[in-house]
Amino acid sequence: MNSRILTFITLLAAAFAACSCTKGKGSEADAQVVPNIDAEVMAVFNLLNEFRTGPEADHLNKDGSTVSLVGQLGELTLDEELCRAAQIRANETVKLFSHTRPNGSSNFTVLDELDIARSSAGENIAAGNKSGAATFKQWREDGKDYSGQGHRRNMLGNFTRVGIAYAYDASSQYKYYWAMILVR
Repeated sequence: MNSRILTFITLLAAAFAACSCTKGKGSEADAQVVPNIDAEVMAVFNLLNEFRTGPEADHLNKDGSTVSLVGQLGELTLDEELCRAAQIRANETVKLFSHTRPNGSSNFTVLDELDIARSSAGENIAAGNKSGAATFKQWREDGKDYSGQGHRRNMLGNFTRVGIAYAYDASSQYKYYWAMILVR
């Protein structure tokens, strides 16, 4: 519990220090984008770690059997550079809601552009939810079959760090756009 409090205080201080947060239509990958680590992002982060370390850390196999990861996963670290990458991706999904970037490249090229080292990576995107809690619930994909649990499997993957961000555009179809990038 102490590590969660320390993480929250550290991230809260970082959020206050970030005076030029980017939300909205945004630009393509831009190293100057400052992620908005606010209460909604922290809600997703906390729910994610509770999910990973709690009694519901499971997903389905292709054959429909349940894979339990209860007691096998550790908490993720919220990484500021990954939050920057997630902010870029959230901004991009306003323009093109896809795991492909607006320029046609792979979603993970944002990690290369920001020199983020990793051995593996996953991305979750969502649209339409104002709150972090509602977005997390969407990504949990409770009650879905194997093919509908890709976001869930990502969140329960063998990752160590995460970045979470969202963008808002009142003139767009879904208004709110979320991105989560997980890496090891």
